[in-house]
Amino acid sequence: MHRKIFAVGDSHSRRCFENHEQIADSRALVGYNKLDGKTAYNLERHEKKLLRILEPLREKELIFCFGEVDIRLHIKYKHQQLGIPVERLIDKTAARYTSYVSRLRRQGHRIHIFNVVPTGDYLGPEARKWEEGLSYPFTATYAERTEYTEKMNQCYRSYCQELEIPFIDIYQYLVDEQGQRRQELVFDFAHLNNQCADLTLRYHSFPLISPVQKNGEVLHV
Repeated sequence: MHRKIFAVGDSHSRRCFENHEQIADSRALVGYNKLDGKTAYNLERHEKKLLRILEPLREKELIFCFGEVDIRLHIKYKHQQLGIPVERLIDKTAARYTSYVSRLRRQGHRIHIFNVVPTGDYLGPEARKWEEGLSYPFTATYAERTEYTEKMNQCYRSYCQELEIPFIDIYQYLVDEQGQRRQELVFDFAHLNNQCADLTLRYHSFPLISPVQKNGEVLHV
């Protein structure tokens, strides 16, 4: 496998990085995404599946993409179910996730945490069909999901700094002046397209990968 960077995670790891010439999503090794729908909070519970993906990638730079599922489904659900404040649930999710990633990094995996992507609009017939198959109620409004996402990214940023985990912090380049997904990046009602890979290379450094010039832009490949 000629690529030096691999994206690992939920469905956003596929859409944001698939079919890119310099970053591959983990399906390139396992044939399909074994981590679709997995939450950041409970990632450690799926360690057996995760390690099967990571072991062949020990010499690669890894982009971990988790958190949108927590935002969309579980944060408000747990708030309503248990009465725990949303802010505390978000902080606990970020702390648990980054702590687990930190342990994996100590084991030699070169993991960079990708910011939670801006929330989708979940409008249209495809979105309605998808929603019918959900196991959990989808109750958070667009405004709530946006607020949760921004707070989760703040927590990711803080914990990544504390734990010395590289944080791919490009959220500001994924949204417009109104804080909505940039239209040229929209793949569907939920996902962004693989232009995210280009933005990642433009604004984030991978230490073991040499920078090069492409169309006047500095990329790390």
